[in-house]
Amino acid sequence: MIKTLIVDDEPPARRRLQRMLTPHEDVQLLDGCGSAATALAALDRHRPDLVFLDIQLPEGDGFDILEAIWGRHDPAVVFVTAFSRHAVRAFEIDAVDYLLKPYDQDRLDLALTRVRDHLARRAAVPALNRLPVEIGGRIRLLDLDAIDYVRAEDGYLRIHTGTRSHLVRGTLAKLQERLGSAEFLRIHRSVIVRVDRIRELEILGHGEMRLILRSGDVLISGRAYRDQVRATLGLPT
Repeated sequence: MIKTLIVDDEPPARRRLQRMLTPHEDVQLLDGCGSAATALAALDRHRPDLVFLDIQLPEGDGFDILEAIWGRHDPAVVFVTAFSRHAVRAFEIDAVDYLLKPYDQDRLDLALTRVRDHLARRAAVPALNRLPVEIGGRIRLLDLDAIDYVRAEDGYLRIHTGTRSHLVRGTLAKLQERLGSAEFLRIHRSVIVRVDRIRELEILGHGEMRLILRSGDVLISGRAYRDQVRATLGLPT
C-alpha cells in the first residue's frame, strides 16, 4: 500500500483528489491537511510514502515543508498547483510529477504510474558501500569512510575528502537515498556531512550552527535542520 497524504488549503480540492484516488486500490489515504503546520505534524506522525503537495499554503509553502523534513523523511512528492511557474524548481528537488489544476483522471493516473515506478526503483537500489569518482581519467571507488562532507554545486556534487575534493554528477537527495546510513547527516539544503567528522560547533542566531570539522573546514547548518542536527549530536532541542 502507498500511504498517501494530501496537502491543499482548499477543502473542495482535497475532496476532489480523494475521490479521484478512490479507484486506486493500492493507495491508502491518510490525513488531508490545509496548512504547512498541520502538514508537518502529519508527516511526522504518519511518515507517508507519497505526498500530493500544493505550493501556496497558510503558514508557509510547499517548498518550506520539504526543506523542513529533508534528512528526516523522503516521501515521493507530486506537486498539485494552479501555477506553472514553480515547475522548474519542483523538478530540481526531485519531485516525481507536477499536476496543474484543473487536471483530469487520466493525468492523475499517469502521475500515480510515475510514483509507483519511482518507489519501485528506490526499493530496488542497494545502499552504497563505495562511491565512484573520476580521477585522472580513471574511475576510483572511494570508500565512504574517506568522505568528510558533500556539497551540491549546480547539478553536481563536490565530495570533500581531507585536503582533496572530487566532482561527480548527481543530486544530494539521490545520494542520501543511496547512502542508507546514519553516519551521514543532512545539515543544509546543499550539504551532507559525516557525523564523526564534526569536532565542535557554535550556536549562531536564528537557529543556525557553525560546525567545525576535524579537517578544519567550517560548515553552517540551515535553520530548517536545527532540530535534527541537535538530536543527532545529542544536544537539547
